[in-house]
Amino acid sequence: MDGSLTGIPNSYTTWADAFNLQHPGCDYTQVLFNETEDNVEESTWYSVTDSITTEPSIFLTDPGDYQHSSPVARGYRAARKLRQRGSAVEEASQTCAWRRPLFWITSAGAVFIWTALVIFNWRVLAEDRPKMSGEVSLQSKVLALERDLNRAKEDLAQKDQLLAAYRETKDLAKERARPQQPKPEANLRGFTSSSDSPSPVIQGPGFATCTFQEDADYSLMGGRGREEVVKEKSNKAECCQLCLARNQLSGGCTVAVLSSAADVPPSACWIKTVAPGGRSAGLKPFRKIGVVSCLPQGENVPTLPPAPDTGVLQDHEKGLLALQQLPASGGALARANAVKDSIRHAWSNYKQYAWGMDELLPVAGKGRNRGFNLAITMVDSLDTLWLAGLRDDFHEAKDWLASNFPQKIDAMGNAVSVFETTIRALGGLLSAYDLSKDKAFLTLAEKLGRRILRTVTARGVTPYTFGGGRGGSSCPSLAESGTLQLEMRYLSHATGDDVFALKTMKFYDTVKNFKSLEGLWPNCFEKERGKITLGADGDSFYEYLLKVWLQGGQQENEQFLKAMYDDAVRGVQKHMVRKGTDGLTYLGTVTWDSHTQAASYTPEMEHLMCFVPGWLALGSRKPGTGSREIMNLADALAYTCWQMYEQQPTGISPERVKGEAMDLSKTNTREYILRPEAAEGWWYMLELTEDAKYREWGWKAFLAFEKWLWVPHGYASLKDVRSTSKTYLDRMESFFIAETQKYLLLLQDVDHEMKLDRYVFNTEAHPLSILK
Repeated sequence: MDGSLTGIPNSYTTWADAFNLQHPGCDYTQVLFNETEDNVEESTWYSVTDSITTEPSIFLTDPGDYQHSSPVARGYRAARKLRQRGSAVEEASQTCAWRRPLFWITSAGAVFIWTALVIFNWRVLAEDRPKMSGEVSLQSKVLALERDLNRAKEDLAQKDQLLAAYRETKDLAKERARPQQPKPEANLRGFTSSSDSPSPVIQGPGFATCTFQEDADYSLMGGRGREEVVKEKSNKAECCQLCLARNQLSGGCTVAVLSSAADVPPSACWIKTVAPGGRSAGLKPFRKIGVVSCLPQGENVPTLPPAPDTGVLQDHEKGLLALQQLPASGGALARANAVKDSIRHAWSNYKQYAWGMDELLPVAGKGRNRGFNLAITMVDSLDTLWLAGLRDDFHEAKDWLASNFPQKIDAMGNAVSVFETTIRALGGLLSAYDLSKDKAFLTLAEKLGRRILRTVTARGVTPYTFGGGRGGSSCPSLAESGTLQLEMRYLSHATGDDVFALKTMKFYDTVKNFKSLEGLWPNCFEKERGKITLGADGDSFYEYLLKVWLQGGQQENEQFLKAMYDDAVRGVQKHMVRKGTDGLTYLGTVTWDSHTQAASYTPEMEHLMCFVPGWLALGSRKPGTGSREIMNLADALAYTCWQMYEQQPTGISPERVKGEAMDLSKTNTREYILRPEAAEGWWYMLELTEDAKYREWGWKAFLAFEKWLWVPHGYASLKDVRSTSKTYLDRMESFFIAETQKYLLLLQDVDHEMKLDRYVFNTEAHPLSILK
């Protein structure tokens, strides 16, 4: 074959260029090609894919094909497999022998490093995010964050415009003011009463006015619309002007509301806008003391619900005075009836203002859905209604739940807490079934139980939310996985399907594989280090060790549960109990690391820990080694819980006591949110010791509730138990009726049937019959 090919110049530089492309790092320009020696056969032409492009290789099996190949192949991708003769080529090959391996080793190393970095960063991202059932790509999350950022920027720009318009409004009002006209301040006279009659107050641009209403707030009907704080620490005149300025810009203020000094944030201007076309018809008015609303001129002023009759308040004060005079002996029936009346007061207001919703806002007198959308107060209160003799209300709630609860289960969102749904809703349904034997409750419980069971892993580990999210500990916690067993075992017993019990009981085998501090596991048990507590995220795990054993009839094959309970009690005695300088016995928390065995104590006793006296006493009913010592500890802790009440000016306990200082000088969480644990502990102590002092403590706490927490629409939480100004938090959790009022009733009702040899209570105070 002729050494020259059509379309390929024989210049040695062209060949060298081709080889330089095929062999990076090698310089072939030193090789001189002799035309007479450059003999090429058909099979020697080929192309390979270079290290830069991903185009497929092109094979030229005929030299003539080169003419018809692509410019890329002709220009720099085609390479010639030379069969050179002569020392020049050999020398060049030797020159490149060490460069080629170095090049490929370097390239492979770079690829490896980049691959490792990508995998590492992806794992970090995957670990940091909550493991939700509907996985969202990283790209979609970034886009969502960008949308949120843009929306926030728009909101800020709109607020800037609003404030600018407000300033212009003030300037314009000054320019248009005439000497003979009354000053704007004159329009503010006489608005201290809570009269329902609207009153024109402020003029804006073009002499537009708005109307004030005292003690009036507005909610958006059906949640359709928007509400936002546009200025903190405002006043009613300024808030009105901000509303008018907003309307001048966009018509985006249906009503402005100035929050009360007790709200969070205090004295803040809220602008509320209904959905387009709704206007004031989309607003629902309700009374709220200390709040002032402002509606622009042209809006219909809705009629407020009637103000509480002052006679009602006076009647309550008189009734409270009579209750305070009841004797300790001989007044048991009157005391029990008083507690029943308080249950009726809380329930009737829920029924009137929040029916079918999660909870009642007792100050505002309205309802809201808060984290569940399961009518959680209704289902949580069922057994309390039964025990209080409110059977008509019980059956009315049952009828509503039978018609509406299945759809609510189907619509349950990923953010709903599995733990809270289990103890409140499933526990409430099962207890209602246990007491009434009405299978409508069992049908609902089975449907909800199967929905809950889908979140439980094969190891018995349960996430915080139905979507796989994590709770306050940012890990699978003891309480989340160790507080389903009572409910699920009962459900298996009632339905005949063992799957509920078998799957959830596996958690005990799982947790035993992790290290503990003498029977005490950290809340994040899988990490084998961190906070150990009988408060939040740990409490009910230890509670259920004993109660699951009791529920099963104390069978031999479940003695491991009693052994775990006994180990935990010894661990508590050794590591978590301290005597304060005031002589009181306190429970604290421990921070522990299994790897270093380092443990440190923190003096912080939560109200949640006041269940411990009952937990200790319940496990020491039978005489045995150490039972008297444990009962003494239970009594000492019950007394400390009582002092958490008695030493406050209101007679009501705070959320926690820090630093063993009952004056709360070291405590920043002074609120009381209607928690039940102290009453729970006292009731168990009363049942197991028959010491009447526990009943008296419960009665005094009840009287304090009637004095400080009672409001016309229910019972409100207290912002600061050391303040006597009655500063409320507008919150009545479902557990107030379900637990607090139930235990207060059982403390005073000497004829109740909830005996501890027949029933075991779940952590939400729902009684379930012992199975064997």
